Amino acid sequence: MRAIAIVLSLILLCGCTRGKKKAPEGAAKTPAGETSANEAAADGKAKGGEGLDPAWLAGDLPKTLLEGTPKRGGEVTVQIWSEPPSLNSLRHSDWIASHVANHQIYEALVAMDPYDAPAHPIVGELAERWDVSDDKRVYTFHLHEGVTWHDGKPFGSKDVVATFDKILDEDTLSVHTRSYFELLDKHEAVDAHTVRFTWKKPYFMTLDAFEMVPIMPAHVLEKMSATEFNEAATNPLNRRPVGTGPFKFVEWEASQKIVLARNDAYWGKKAHLDRVVFRIVRDDTVRKQMAQRLDVDVWTRPSDDDWVKMKDERVFVEKFNRSLIYDHSYAWIGWNQAAKPFFADKRVRRALGQLVNRKRIAETMFFGLRKPTECHFYWASRECEGLEQFPYDRKAAEQLLTEAGWVDSDGDGIRDKDGVPFRFTFMVPASSVNSAKMGTKMKEDYHRAGIEMDIQKVEWTVFTKRLRKHEFDACTLMWGSSGPRADPVQIWHSNALEGGSNYISFRSDRADQLIEQAAVEFDVDKRTELYREFGRLLKDEQPYTMLFVSPRKALLHKRIRGARESLMWWRFRDWWVDGER
Repeated sequence: MRAIAIVLSLILLCGCTRGKKKAPEGAAKTPAGETSANEAAADGKAKGGEGLDPAWLAGDLPKTLLEGTPKRGGEVTVQIWSEPPSLNSLRHSDWIASHVANHQIYEALVAMDPYDAPAHPIVGELAERWDVSDDKRVYTFHLHEGVTWHDGKPFGSKDVVATFDKILDEDTLSVHTRSYFELLDKHEAVDAHTVRFTWKKPYFMTLDAFEMVPIMPAHVLEKMSATEFNEAATNPLNRRPVGTGPFKFVEWEASQKIVLARNDAYWGKKAHLDRVVFRIVRDDTVRKQMAQRLDVDVWTRPSDDDWVKMKDERVFVEKFNRSLIYDHSYAWIGWNQAAKPFFADKRVRRALGQLVNRKRIAETMFFGLRKPTECHFYWASRECEGLEQFPYDRKAAEQLLTEAGWVDSDGDGIRDKDGVPFRFTFMVPASSVNSAKMGTKMKEDYHRAGIEMDIQKVEWTVFTKRLRKHEFDACTLMWGSSGPRADPVQIWHSNALEGGSNYISFRSDRADQLIEQAAVEFDVDKRTELYREFGRLLKDEQPYTMLFVSPRKALLHKRIRGARESLMWWRFRDWWVDGER
């Protein structure tokens, strides 16, 4: 199966126990403020908060944060909600590890522009420029000269080659990264500051794949075998990374904090801050208490309940700015067409979706903080334009079920067909309280329409095993990605039924054709139209009942300046502080 340059990850549904420039040509024309939550501002007013700044309620960071002359010095403390297994994202696929280390400590050949939303085009990082052959198979990167590693040794093409040698070594536990490069034919150093990559086939997300690879020092990598690279005890880069980025690693106190300091020898624009301290705080209540006591500068991931209630606490209104941004993610309900033959009828799938009162769920469970979506792609992208959800409509749903032959023939209150009652099991992760609550609401609506649904809570390891084996009737999860682009192949292509993430056994010759054509289409407009057709096909077929996009929320102390919201999380090199906490 073709590699996918942005791997969408499994996330428990909706909560379990990043001044914008002009968008480049080809980007969606997003209304001002749409990447923040204007809906949430109105919702916040409806629940109180009269007299408060609407931008604060909405989670829009003030534009004044970008004004003034940056000051050098100071330290910020940022909460992180779990301890990463390492700071080596080539070894561990972990959100915190990649966002703390990549493009902060380590750098890649290229990066996504964090502020040019919604397209977030690829720009150079360690690569000053690059050339692409006419057939889109050969990428030649010309590296910046004068770059040094944090230990003082010079950076060059040998480091890039050594990094990819380790990724492509099948004995290293880098499968999650190696999968992006299964179409890579060879990589080689042309000279001390030039590297060439040759691909077996062209692929429109090649540069996105390079963006995800932190380049590591050859003088460290070459001392390790694959086995030594895999183990924390023998790979110093896991816990003491050595990069080329604007911040250097200082210390890691287990279960307490990870500390970075400004790299004064950085080759590019230097950071303003002296230090960034990542405090490891797993408990939601403790994170809130630390913010209340002003022990931190950034409160990450406040709950929906805390978000809507904090307007009533003086310390939050007076001392913090609020940030809310909708990621490239979506929650979904999937209908396994292999497990239940009646899910193979798209009329049934559409009916099931129209019986889910998604608006009521968003309002009653999530305080109106979820954005509805009907699109597999980043909600603010051109690919999603014009796609709207089917509304909740019990009458229309019941008509579709009757047309499909599902009627209550024996008067027991349950629809049946050919002697088979319409009954199925809805599998949810045991640790996801919200999934179970949503299931309860669905069960009520389905029962009124003559459908019986049982809710089954399953532990996460068993849940994922059953997904891979297609051993479930229906389930709910969220797909998420850190960037604006995604290849649907892993989730929707028929080749992904085995070894991929096509867990609901969806098959469509036209969908396969569109996915394959888009993967080798480098014209943005043409690829966008292919993906729009793909989106319309999914809406018509309804293999998923699409739910909503979840917000990423945070509080930033008002002394923080230079902060801007981004899909890429925070770019700490741009921050400075004005005053004491």
